[in-house]
Parts: sequence; C-alpha cells; structure tokens
Amino acid sequence: MITKKNVLLFSTLNPYPFWAGSETYWFDFVRDERVRKQFDFHIGLADSPATRAKGAELTQTGTRVSFYRHFNVNFLPRNIYRGLDRVRRRGARTLPWYDTIRKEKCDLVWFNAAALADLPDLAYGTSICRELQIPYWIILQHGSENFFVTSEHELETVRSVAAGAKRFVFIAKRNRASLERAIAMRLENAFHSVNALPPQKLAAPAEFAQASPVGRSTEARFFSLGRFSPVDKGQQLLLEALAGDKWRGRDWRLEFIGPTGFGREYLIKLGDYYGLGTDRIVVTPHTDDVLSAIGRNDVLLMPSLAEGMPYAMIEAMACGRPAMGTPVGGIPELIEDGRTGWLAKTIDVADIREALERTWQDRSQWQEFGENARSVVALSNNEETTHAELLRALLNDFC
Repeated sequence: MITKKNVLLFSTLNPYPFWAGSETYWFDFVRDERVRKQFDFHIGLADSPATRAKGAELTQTGTRVSFYRHFNVNFLPRNIYRGLDRVRRRGARTLPWYDTIRKEKCDLVWFNAAALADLPDLAYGTSICRELQIPYWIILQHGSENFFVTSEHELETVRSVAAGAKRFVFIAKRNRASLERAIAMRLENAFHSVNALPPQKLAAPAEFAQASPVGRSTEARFFSLGRFSPVDKGQQLLLEALAGDKWRGRDWRLEFIGPTGFGREYLIKLGDYYGLGTDRIVVTPHTDDVLSAIGRNDVLLMPSLAEGMPYAMIEAMACGRPAMGTPVGGIPELIEDGRTGWLAKTIDVADIREALERTWQDRSQWQEFGENARSVVALSNNEETTHAELLRALLNDFC
C-alpha cells in the first residue's frame, strides 16, 4: 500500500469573476489519476463564484478545498498585519491564511504565483515553511519583461523567497530570465515546464481543424483571445498598428474575445479613436465554447507586453491556427517565425506592424502554417508528457 504524501497548495488568484489560465496548470495536475495515487492535495482558493465552481470539481475527486477572503477585500487587517510584521522584521503577513501551514500536517507546500509581482507577498508563507522545515515549491505562471523590485528590502525578500524554494517551476523560460535579472541571482532550483492540453483536448481540435480550415473566406479573419488588459495583453498596440492607410484598403476584420468589463468598452472606444469602425473591429464576450470562437477565425494576434505561456495561443494552434505575437514570456517557445506564425522583433508598434505585414503577405501559406502549429503543440504541449515530468520531479523530492 502506497503511503501518500500531503501537499498544501495555495492559489494566489484574485477573486475574478472568471477562472484564469494561471490556475489551469495545477488544476489539471492535481486531478490526474497518476498524481492522486501518490499525493493528497489540500487546495486554498480565494472565495468567488468562479472558484466555488472549480472547487466543487476538485471535491468530486476527493481533494480537500478551503476558501478564504482575499487580502484585497480585507484592507484594514492587511495593513495592520503588514505594519506589525515589519516592526517584528519577519515575512510580511499580508496573506494571513498562510497560518494554515502551521495547522496542517503537510509534507510540501506549493505556492502558485500568478505573476512575478506576487512574489513579495509569499514572504510570510515561505518564512513559516522555513521555520517548520517544510519544503515548498513555487510555480510562476506569468511575468512582466520589465519586472524589478523597488527597494533593498524588497530585493532581499524576493531573493529569500525564490532561493528557499525546493523547486521554482517556470512555465516560460523568459520569465525565469526576467526574475533572475531583477534579483541579480542565478536560481539553481529552477525547473522548466509548459502549459499543455490533455489528449482529448488535442484530439478534438485536430478533427476541428480539418472541418474548419483556415482561409475559407476572402475576408481575412483575425482574432485576439484573452483578457481585455492592455497593460499585459497589448491590444492597444494592435489597433494602432492596423490603423495605417495600407490596412484600410484591405479586406479584413478583427474579433476581440474576452471577459466583460472596463477593458471591453475601452477597446471599442479605442477602435473608434483610430478610425476602425465596427465593420472592422468586433468585441465579443468570453465563451466556454472556445472551439467555435476559434473556428470562425483564421489567425490569432497576440501583441502581449507580459505573458507566461498563453493557453489561448496553445488552444488556437491546436485548432490549426497560426499566430502572430510579440517576443515576451512563452510566446517565442510557441511561435517559430516563418513556420508556425510570425514573431515581432520587439514590442514596439513599428515591429508589430512589420510582423502583421508579413502575416498578410504570407496569406497563401496560412493553412500550411496552421498545420505546422498544430503539430508543434501536439508534440510539445501534451499534458500526458508534462504531468509525467512534473510528477517525476515531485516524487524525486521525497526520495
């Protein structure tokens, strides 16, 4: 009989009204039967309707789930704790639910960090782990190319948090480079993984790609799939790049697909600002039927300023859609320029415009590029392989 190890996993997801891609990696992993045979997980989630629904799915697999109120809605206690802990010169207790570590009998603590900017907030939880000599993992899902700490105190805090991890798992190689540069330190505990799709989600898009081939219409159908967040996703750069005279004489449209909110209205107004009317720019709400959203379009455009390894791009490529993107996060690991899509040289509008121009000029090859993209994702972003590698690493840490 296998004696299972206990893992306490904390999600740093804000209580958004939607389930973010940064949670999909660990969510699918802890539900994998191979993993459940070896480990018992206790998951800590910020309370929201979206996390409650996902928590119910986890509970059905026998996984324990706890909900807490996020620090953003506990402003006064958060700042009281922060002040006291600075006086005591210990890890800032901005997230007091990490006290659970003291109450649980766990063999490992897993912190899922949605972004590089979340790392200072892990100081309190990781300090408890070091105090109790409990190993911890950090998985980083997203990173700004321009992430830097702002004080000597924050520098030492992040260095301590990162170096103390048993493993620091990076979903995108460039995210590792950004962190190491920001804290001026090589991370010997770094482990590289990728976001991936389960076999059934790779098989369905393969059939879908044949039924819904690229380029069925004389109108070029571009789409941008993801959060309406210009600070990260860079949609404003895309609209500016398409606003030139050359594009006004071409037959194309662009569909933005994402959650409702401020960003949606902003994109509509910005499209008007650049003289791109509703006949060109369409903004539609997020849908769970991702295949249909992808199937009515030809090429994914992702001019991101900050990324991890975007699930939206993996899903689109799995459906035989080539992609144009910027060289941030894991995008260069997915786009092979001139084969699976088009990679801008930088995040500058001029370089995005140049990549878009090459995209247009290669229109006769969109179908071929899409087939190449599907093959790459099926090989490199298959959950079967990703989970096996991560499980092996997890087991090795207990040998």
